[in-house]
Amino acid sequence: WQGLPVFAFAGIAHPEKFFATLRDLGANVLGCEALSDHEPLSLPLMKRLAAKARSLNAQLVCTEKDAARLPAQYQRDVLALPVRLEIQDWSKIDEKLINLGL
Repeated sequence: WQGLPVFAFAGIAHPEKFFATLRDLGANVLGCEALSDHEPLSLPLMKRLAAKARSLNAQLVCTEKDAARLPAQYQRDVLALPVRLEIQDWSKIDEKLINLGL
């Protein structure tokens, strides 16, 4: 992601966190658009976002959640940032599960 010029979009609850993650990874975020959570990725919307990315000479980027809902004709052209949760200390989670009898 280092130095990659991107135009990012996200239809998640806190899109600013996604945009910040891209910046933290070194992406050159030239623009971003926060969509409503679960907003349909209609063809007109995607055409507009793709045109904006092209005008900035940037790669269109989204979350994996949004990538799963991309119209077929955009699935090859939009990069998705994989996000994984890493838990350092499982002890509190284990304790809660034990208390629940799981």
